[in-house]
Amino acid sequence: MTSLLTLPPLAMRRHLYLLPLYLVLLLSLSCQPDQGKTVQTDAATEASETKADATHQEAPQVDEALVKECTEYWAEIQRLNSISADYYAKEFLPNALANPALTEQNREFLIALGASLNQTSKEHLSTLAVERVLLPMFKLKEDELGIFGFPAYDAAKPDIRDSSLEYKILVERGLIAPHDEPQTNLALYPTLADSLLKNRNQSVYAYTATGKVKTRITNFGSYQGECLQYYNYLVDSKPFSNKDKVLFASRYNLDLIYKDEPEMDALLKSQYKKQCQDCPNSGELEKTFASLKGVEGLYFTYADTFPLNNELETPLRGLVMKLEDRFVYLWYDEVDLVGCSCI
Repeated sequence: MTSLLTLPPLAMRRHLYLLPLYLVLLLSLSCQPDQGKTVQTDAATEASETKADATHQEAPQVDEALVKECTEYWAEIQRLNSISADYYAKEFLPNALANPALTEQNREFLIALGASLNQTSKEHLSTLAVERVLLPMFKLKEDELGIFGFPAYDAAKPDIRDSSLEYKILVERGLIAPHDEPQTNLALYPTLADSLLKNRNQSVYAYTATGKVKTRITNFGSYQGECLQYYNYLVDSKPFSNKDKVLFASRYNLDLIYKDEPEMDALLKSQYKKQCQDCPNSGELEKTFASLKGVEGLYFTYADTFPLNNELETPLRGLVMKLEDRFVYLWYDEVDLVGCSCI
């Protein structure tokens, strides 16, 4: 599950729920009852004090050092997120476009990526998942390899309800209703798929951990579980081999350089603080696998298992950019197999 519309850029997913929780705990444990306002006998006072001492000993202790560490951690993430789109537009993109080694298809992609980073919430909510610049691919079950879309939430609306275009279309067509029972399997809508894809290019380039495969979108499905929701634009799996680690797709025919980047992986790992996460996730397993030819400081990442992407807590895909001495996400999607929304 991703909540993209409250943090800039839209692809950012680092939730800030933990910090308020820490602060509430800290404040609640620091509060002490008023003393001296009730007259008690010596025996009652002694018994009360004994009980209070025991209660105090049993109360959970707040690790103030951890609170400070996580407060600073999230504040730094917020700071970098707030400047990343501007940095990309004013510094990163011009430098990349000036590189004579940049290929034309990568040039087109970088320009489109810059435009996507500046989308408004309204623009984001008015597009289908398959119309975006980068498309996460997952296979949670056999025969269900596809491009995933996720619920999107409108920060301007008080109710927490899926505002994605996929959900809106499904409700308008009477295919699902807000109060339906949770699903246990992916529901396929081939007739709707034909309608959605009729005037759209159904071909996409799918990128694996080692190469590129051209395929096409063949169907559309929706999974509305109790603690997990997603939309699946299924693709033709025939062009893939059983050994392919399929990671993402795009309409752009990218020139990627596939290689291990131990230093970049170490930087990713150094930025991840498990003790400051609001829900269990697989961020500590994230690694780089490719970069764009002719572009420095931009890396595609993933954390997953294969051939089925259903063993980690949050199988993920990302695109990170070097900013100062850290990485920031320009794109990120994950499948929340933990069910964070239900915790």
